[in-house]
Amino acid sequence: MLKATELRDGDILVVSPEYRIRPNAYNCIMYPFDAEDASSWRSLPAVAGVALTLFDGRRTNREVAGEIVSLLDTGVDQARELLEFLVTHSNSETGKEYLFHRPADSDAVPFSTYPTLRFLEKLKGNSLTDIPQGAKLEVPLTLILMPTNNCDVSCRYCYAEKHGPGPEEMLPLSRWFELIDEAASHEIIAHTFSGGDPLTYPGIDLLFERMALYGMKFLLPTKTFVSKKRAKRYGDIGMKDLVTIQISVDGVSPAIDELVGTAGYAQRAFDSIQNLVAEGFYVRTNTVCTPLNYREIPDLARKLHDLGVKRASITNYARSFYRHDPSLFLDDEQIRWVNEQVSETGRALGWNDLRANAAKRDFSIPDTEEKLAGWNDRAYCSGGKSCMVITPNGNVVLCEQVPQRAPFVVGSVRDKTIMDVWNSPEIDAFVYPPKELFRGTECGECEEFEECHAVYGRCFRDAFFTYRNLYAPSPNCPKAPPGFRMS
Repeated sequence: MLKATELRDGDILVVSPEYRIRPNAYNCIMYPFDAEDASSWRSLPAVAGVALTLFDGRRTNREVAGEIVSLLDTGVDQARELLEFLVTHSNSETGKEYLFHRPADSDAVPFSTYPTLRFLEKLKGNSLTDIPQGAKLEVPLTLILMPTNNCDVSCRYCYAEKHGPGPEEMLPLSRWFELIDEAASHEIIAHTFSGGDPLTYPGIDLLFERMALYGMKFLLPTKTFVSKKRAKRYGDIGMKDLVTIQISVDGVSPAIDELVGTAGYAQRAFDSIQNLVAEGFYVRTNTVCTPLNYREIPDLARKLHDLGVKRASITNYARSFYRHDPSLFLDDEQIRWVNEQVSETGRALGWNDLRANAAKRDFSIPDTEEKLAGWNDRAYCSGGKSCMVITPNGNVVLCEQVPQRAPFVVGSVRDKTIMDVWNSPEIDAFVYPPKELFRGTECGECEEFEECHAVYGRCFRDAFFTYRNLYAPSPNCPKAPPGFRMS
């Protein structure tokens, strides 16, 4: 597909199927149609959303401008300015272009279309108003689904809460069906599974089938063995173009059995990858490096490449709330070695998607200057703003790594709808807590408190893990007291 770089009257432009647009309260949301990246949405003015629906694969830009004049009761010059704005916006982030040319005589260029009326109904005027990235959306973009906390392995580095509710307290499969139906009705169509291992949940394949019927995309991380029969079934129910399957594997030798708590895991993981790749699935992997296995990374990378893995992420051990073991931290020299080896191996294999994310995050030694640089460039937290987490018993939390109990629970979908919880005062109070709750901490005395929480927010997970206090600063805040090494 040829991206649109300028506005020409006779061209036909279309919206890439890799992106979705959705009307929001006073604007339009453009987001990647991908379970992982959906939270990196971009805001567009409401009038821009209307204009995007007119790129239907038939109209030329001149005809689109004419429709804008008619629908929005505006002038031709203003209509062209709007289209020029969209072309510029599409190219504002390299690799995230969403407008492409479609030759008039070609049916080979895929694209997405949208009903204009739905966007017109949300229109509140013709101004190019916008909302900040950290604002809460009218409807969540994505859900993190945790059907179970159970797992077939017992990894020493795992961050998950292993002890979940009893069988009688877990959401039944029928309720998960209802939640998927509701999500589809609100166009919440990108999801991430977490837990526990979702493949250990009874009936999970039926849930996948229902999601596939709606065309939902989802990320499925697992360490459960996937047989040839199961891989074929997943292909038969339509999952192939919708799911990214992540297999966790930490080495090539039996030495990694100590890390995952089960014998023969590496070969089972390789067999799972082979079975899934043979059925045409997009398979990626994640590897956690510790002093026990980091030397295996070059051999592991070559093995994964030969098996047909599309993307491999190499990370170092990070502190977990439930089972932290400081002996699993890599030292500075080991981190350097891992990053260098991954870079060299990737170049040798011509594999651009072999990626090392090994880095040291240590907040035990104050370094205000370094903290300040990172703080000003921090990512915003999507919890309660564009995403929420549904735990095995239906309780809703805003981060998959926090305890699944009070004070982290903001509601329950056991007997309430997704939108009931999303619009509840409890979720808003958690995302935007009153300053008085922070009395006695650095946040309680901070003049930037409101600004901080209004947009980027703080990491309440790291605050709780470090200071055992939900209402404390993130340890990466320049004003925070010394904390711990996190990775």
